[in-house]
Amino acid sequence: MIGLTFSVQNIEQVMQVYDQIQVIRYDAVTINSPDTPVGDIISLVGWVAVSGTVDYPVPISLVTGQDFYQSYDPIGEATDWFSSRYYDTLTGSYSAWSAPILGADGDLYYDPVYPPEIEYNTENKAIIKRIRTYIGDPLGLNREHGEAAQSNISPDGKTYKLDQKGWPVYITMGGHSFTDLANPSVNGYKYLKFQSVIDEICTGCAQIENICGEEEIRQYDQGVDIWYYTFRFSDRQIMETYDSCPPPPGLTSTTATSQAYMYQTAIDLINKELLEDAVEDGAAIRDEGSSYNPEGGLKIRKDLLDGLNKQLDDVVNSLMLKGITGVLVD
Repeated sequence: MIGLTFSVQNIEQVMQVYDQIQVIRYDAVTINSPDTPVGDIISLVGWVAVSGTVDYPVPISLVTGQDFYQSYDPIGEATDWFSSRYYDTLTGSYSAWSAPILGADGDLYYDPVYPPEIEYNTENKAIIKRIRTYIGDPLGLNREHGEAAQSNISPDGKTYKLDQKGWPVYITMGGHSFTDLANPSVNGYKYLKFQSVIDEICTGCAQIENICGEEEIRQYDQGVDIWYYTFRFSDRQIMETYDSCPPPPGLTSTTATSQAYMYQTAIDLINKELLEDAVEDGAAIRDEGSSYNPEGGLKIRKDLLDGLNKQLDDVVNSLMLKGITGVLVD
């Protein structure tokens, strides 16, 4: 997946003529833009439109006062080239295509606006990613927006409850973006605690049109729009478990490798999860119309744990035998 970021420096002037951003992805590495050559010896060999396809959320509508836009190409690769142009849906007029730019691998949410819980370096990110693979906990991306999301605002008007466990990456309430780690604070990876009364931000202005201007009403009508990563364990939880992990049995702090520590961390996390699931959600429930049995899910976790233990044993045995050069015979 490729993340695309667009910055419109003179949005008011642009919107006097155009109301959308269109994007194309080229179908070859050596290409020309339809209007902007890239070098004298590179020729256009064709391009495919990305805009308007089912799985690609563009064209992107321009919004008054908003100069920063983001979108994604779900099937794009780092070797793909992209161009963009402005377009007007009423007149059909359009600008020249921009000079092509090379795609870049993005996160699930490209260039998040809300800060991460902790900013880890490249080495630690690689460790976290590997452990996520071991425990079967890849990052997901979820979005909550519109009228349905407004029902998640608590009666105090300052707390929002996420549908899933996660960490926000983009928060907009009534057209207002929140980019401060302290506002909202994230509690238990489930609750967003705001410093202001967000239910009024989201709905109040639209209910008193005689007071608010047209632009304010439009912003308030946007309501809730929250993008967030989903997971069973946060990056911080994974890294703290890794940092506090003792050497696996049979190894010492001198002989243990990062690979052994990662396996042991994965085992510790799955063990913790199994215990919590068994205690909190381990009972089978049956009534007249339905039944619930968590045994299948618990067994999958147990099988995963057994596999990790086997892999760790292999690593430990290999490290314990390392350096042995002969066999004592008497």
